[in-house]
Amino acid sequence: MAIEKTVSELAEILGVSRQAVNNRVKALPEEDLDKNDKGVTVVKRSGLIKLEEIYKKTIFDDEPISEETKQRELLEILVDEKNTEITRLYNQLKAKDEQLAAKDEQMRVKDVQIAEKDKQLDQQQQLTAKAMADKENLKLELEEAKAQMDEAKSQVEEVKETPAKKGFLGRLFGK
Repeated sequence: MAIEKTVSELAEILGVSRQAVNNRVKALPEEDLDKNDKGVTVVKRSGLIKLEEIYKKTIFDDEPISEETKQRELLEILVDEKNTEITRLYNQLKAKDEQLAAKDEQMRVKDVQIAEKDKQLDQQQQLTAKAMADKENLKLELEEAKAQMDEAKSQVEEVKETPAKKGFLGRLFGK
């Protein structure tokens, strides 16, 4: 039969108040606690071992147990603690994986944004190069138009400088 003790029994054995023991019992994991036939909370052997360690007193004086049983129970407690630690570390690792996935998504979005900016920059460079080429073409066309205009002016001046043949009346009156 399993060894179980109520809070009142533990308070008497340990020589402390029932309230102090009750506070310690509430801090124990649920697997160390149970309810008896009367519905009263009792502490199982694994919880009693933990309380012995806390209070540095022996609770099992009147009930001899073998060294093998003690070792097995200590191993069970150790396994439970390690399982709790493994669960905590697993949850922590899971949270880190989620953080990494979020970072990967952020990096993917940034890569898309950078690619878009590169594309826009390339388009801007192409437009600038085209604008510069258009400017050069317009400059050449302007120079060509100026040359044609200068040529037309010089032709007009030549025409003005060449005396026009005097008409009949001009010759008659000498003008």
